[in-house]
Amino acid sequence: MHPSDLNTPSLQKLSLVSSKTHDSLRIMSDAPGTPITEQSKIMTPPCTPPPYHLGKAPMEELGRRAIPSISNPAGDNAQGVCETTVTPTAEESPSWEMISPRPYTGTYRSPGYEELGHGAWSTVYRAIETPETPPSTLPTPPSSPAGLPGKSAIGRVLAIKAPARNDAHDIIYHEARVLTYLHCSRRASDYLVPFHGYDATSKSLVMDAIPLNLEMHAKCGLKNARANFSTRTMFDPVCGSQEWQSLATQLIAGLDFIHSNKCIHGDIKPSNILLCPDEDGPSKTYTPLYCDFSSSRIVTDDSNVSNPEPAPQITALTPDYASPELLTSLRSTVAVATTAADVYALAVTLVVAAIGESPYAGAGMEVLKLSMAREGKVLEFARQADQGTRIMKGKMVERCLKGALEKDVGQRSTAKEWKDHVRAVFEG
Repeated sequence: MHPSDLNTPSLQKLSLVSSKTHDSLRIMSDAPGTPITEQSKIMTPPCTPPPYHLGKAPMEELGRRAIPSISNPAGDNAQGVCETTVTPTAEESPSWEMISPRPYTGTYRSPGYEELGHGAWSTVYRAIETPETPPSTLPTPPSSPAGLPGKSAIGRVLAIKAPARNDAHDIIYHEARVLTYLHCSRRASDYLVPFHGYDATSKSLVMDAIPLNLEMHAKCGLKNARANFSTRTMFDPVCGSQEWQSLATQLIAGLDFIHSNKCIHGDIKPSNILLCPDEDGPSKTYTPLYCDFSSSRIVTDDSNVSNPEPAPQITALTPDYASPELLTSLRSTVAVATTAADVYALAVTLVVAAIGESPYAGAGMEVLKLSMAREGKVLEFARQADQGTRIMKGKMVERCLKGALEKDVGQRSTAKEWKDHVRAVFEG
């Protein structure tokens, strides 16, 4: 591929990004519904924090009490106002048109405004939820902790995803609607990052803080694999066969859940999957949870689920995980995410979980990496890496990904078909 191929009306410039936690090319639109332009600062996924570091809060509102739900004569487009509240009462989700963000009515504080992640559109801060009932100030016996009976003075740790600039308010508000809609299903907690509501005061999302993501975990596994090479495990995923099977099973089931609720994620990749440690079991295991729904859309017409019309919101692609048809469409039009593109992105994500790095990590230039991604030969390129033995033909990983990495969209598996196929592979 020649660099001149990129000079198209819909893809004006590419931002080449290289950071400690992310070494891929991210293409984003400058504003909802506008052509793709260069960003001076490309975001790391806001819901997937890099290693902790301190940052100054750009907003004074953080830590205030959220405004309760109030009437909204202007409709859903009025920023920061929750018109109605929908609570999960049944497995079936209510109408998308009736959804307004779930309001967060608790309180929290951000000591030191510790920054968990940031990007072009949002910044994520660590916060502590404050108890509704202050601890008692009355003297208590030495054997009884102060403040009991009652709630602990230290609440749960939260992640506050706040807009980094004024034109990001609509994006955050839309993500709050998507999360509210998906959490109307009782199964949402099995697959999605816990969402506690929309703070209308600071126009922020309030979620559980989960510092570990799949990208970090895969890199750690790669480091260990290189340091402790063994012919006994050279054909296993860097994270271990049992753990990879567990991650694959849960993530594919989670994608089927998302799609069954008529939602297209739009930006699946390892850094957008959080790993919550499981408390049960003799060994340390994780539950993978999807996050960062800022590029998601809800498709209400069944006939358009696999090929929806473009939504009036930000378009974001990470080429390492984008399907060939999306990358090809960038040459002539605005890319539109589909359920098939989500399946492909998750399949590439599972390849990364197996080998510890991008299948295109060997590319010397970002333009070459983009060209390789367009070819749709993920496994072929991944096998050329130093950990390529972990995805050899006929082995577990390759058999599980069959059908999900098809370049031809018509031949690619749906999430449900893929879930059934993987179950058969593991049970067989």
